[in-house]
Amino acid sequence: MRRAVLFRMTIGRPLQAEALHKKKIMAREHKESFMDEDVFVPINLGPMIDCVMLLLMYYINCSSLELNRVSMGVILPYAQAGLKEENTSGRFIVSIEWNEALYEATYTANGVKIADPREMTDFILRSKKMQGNPQDFRVILRTDRRVPYEFTQQAMAAVAEADVANVLFATTENKEEK
Repeated sequence: MRRAVLFRMTIGRPLQAEALHKKKIMAREHKESFMDEDVFVPINLGPMIDCVMLLLMYYINCSSLELNRVSMGVILPYAQAGLKEENTSGRFIVSIEWNEALYEATYTANGVKIADPREMTDFILRSKKMQGNPQDFRVILRTDRRVPYEFTQQAMAAVAEADVANVLFATTENKEEK
């Protein structure tokens, strides 16, 4: 009986090895035939497009916040020399637009229109408190070149009342700017 079992094992091993060899050959042929074919694998672009749209909306929102603080209706006065501001943090922008027909100035403090410049003091004080370092806090006056001095003086008085020591005047180097 032992001989029969041994005989079957020796006969079975070559059969198993031969079957395994045939499987490997078939797998290799299948792999080669699979790689030869042009297979279209769809990629789900939906989540990627969602992420791109969210980033796009974020950057549009952030850039529009900065643009809303600056009034484009102001025609800045000319200056021969000046310094370009490098650090834009900690600044409070006050724009004074001029309406020639009504002989009145329109005050805009950080994008908020204000009728009376004395109301600007509260805005400046709140912004100064939110600023981490009060020594770096500054007010930038963007005054239209046609505004009479009395209106600029009222804005400067509101800044002085808010106890801001650093006041900058925005100007342009281009004489022909309109």
